[in-house]
Amino acid sequence: MEVCHDGLKLWYGTEDAPASESFVAARQGISITVGVYPLHLANKVTVYYRSDKNRLVRSTTGVLCHSDYVTGKQYFSVHFPSLLEPQKVEYLVTLSCAGRQVPKVGNTQQFSSSFIINDSPSSLTSPQSTPKTPLHESLPHHRFPCSLNYLGTVQVRLQEPPDIIGETPEGLRVNWSIKTGQVNGPKLNAIFGSHGGDHMTIRHDGVGIVGAYATLQTVDGALIQTRYSGVFELGQKGYQNFLKQQWPNAPPLRVTPRFLTEHPQYQWLNRLQCIGIGEVQMSDLLVIYDLYAL
Repeated sequence: MEVCHDGLKLWYGTEDAPASESFVAARQGISITVGVYPLHLANKVTVYYRSDKNRLVRSTTGVLCHSDYVTGKQYFSVHFPSLLEPQKVEYLVTLSCAGRQVPKVGNTQQFSSSFIINDSPSSLTSPQSTPKTPLHESLPHHRFPCSLNYLGTVQVRLQEPPDIIGETPEGLRVNWSIKTGQVNGPKLNAIFGSHGGDHMTIRHDGVGIVGAYATLQTVDGALIQTRYSGVFELGQKGYQNFLKQQWPNAPPLRVTPRFLTEHPQYQWLNRLQCIGIGEVQMSDLLVIYDLYAL
């Protein structure tokens, strides 16, 4: 079964979305898999059903079980509640997304599929009566490609001493200000302005949560804003040791910068999600990391 309308498509009873259009089922564990396209966070699968014993229409909602970002497909698992007696159940599968619906509204009274509840073990021929490969194993899986594009190396020297806000319910709050900084590389060359810093929170487990912000000025005069979070590893006793001003020589740093600018030569930065991999040289209060675009 495949239905298309208003840019949406759903299907079931196929190899990747198993559910016979008419089968004999046991009373419990009845479910179908519904494939939908295109992939969207607002996609919602609803199945309306009724039986020949009771014509009252009920509904059950599908649960998202897999998203294939390569093909743009999603798969929902729909479970029917336990049914207590032999009966024929008719059902209609619908997909809605941001005001659109398939099948179209005028066709929602047509219950196009059905199954039969039967007590006889020998007649159980539903997909649930024989072992099936779990959905997450049967669906085609593609590893999402990932590549790193080196933009440059960032070096930022922090001012000493920091503003230690102190121990708060969220952790130890420490505000660092930027003294000097620069980024140099094949794609980006700029200096850091003095109006920037890092509002860091050190958790009780010794992990520092970065909250950095800064303004960059490129060699040709463009202004670029950056904000990012990340983690700064101080060790299991990092919280207590920081209070004693004892810390590792070069704790590792992982950050996730993004950039904003209106300058036409650098608007390509607005589209990027970047990562930074480096360390903090605590003796010099020097933050250094390599900047990559994903």
